[in-house]
Amino acid sequence: MLGFWTREKTSGRSLTALGIVERSATNAYAALLATGWAEIGFGYHGTVHAHPDHPHVVVRFARKADGFGDYAALLRKGFAGSDGPHAPRIHDMHVSRCGALLTVGSRLSDPARDTWWLAYAYAVIADHPGVAMDQGVRDRFKAAWPGHEPRVDHPSFDGIREAFRAAWPDYEAYVAALRSVSPQGLDPNVGNVLVGVDGSPVVNDPLCDDGFGLWRSPFARVLTRFADRLRRQAGEARGRAPVPA
Repeated sequence: MLGFWTREKTSGRSLTALGIVERSATNAYAALLATGWAEIGFGYHGTVHAHPDHPHVVVRFARKADGFGDYAALLRKGFAGSDGPHAPRIHDMHVSRCGALLTVGSRLSDPARDTWWLAYAYAVIADHPGVAMDQGVRDRFKAAWPGHEPRVDHPSFDGIREAFRAAWPDYEAYVAALRSVSPQGLDPNVGNVLVGVDGSPVVNDPLCDDGFGLWRSPFARVLTRFADRLRRQAGEARGRAPVPA
């Protein structure tokens, strides 16, 4: 498909060096399992795999390129703060012709449930300047961290804001850079902030999928939007307008 951005690296942490040959949407998942890449996590669009012979990396597979693909492409292109400890390291990325996505990244771990900065990290991701936090997001925070209700309207977030800034300089600027390119805002779901090997909090998967692919070229994005508009108009003309979600 026109505009898919694929870049292969020849380092020891590339897909090729790790022996991952099958990359299609239909067969890649089974091939990963068959070659020892056990599934250690999953999300709405993808699964995460680890191998005992490669303890420092994980391979993520998705049957279609998604918000994580957008994030990985942006990280590899580079932007302010993307080379800091709060950004994951993406060693390799491949998007197949049918849209399946495979990435190789540094292995991260889950933070402890009582980690002091975690609730604020999610609050910053979820918050939009000048807009009240969605009640559904607040409810998820309360369930996950009963002692850290996300009072983003509080000047100092109960003192956590100052400590967080001291421990992680320029984090808010990093999040602002992500917001500037994300068409649908950022995704504050649990699991989108993890911990690196040095103990630093890492923004792992903050972008919502807009369906058009930030990893594509601007020309390909315009073509995809145009084709989508034509499909919608054709459906409406036949009386098959999409049903609102």
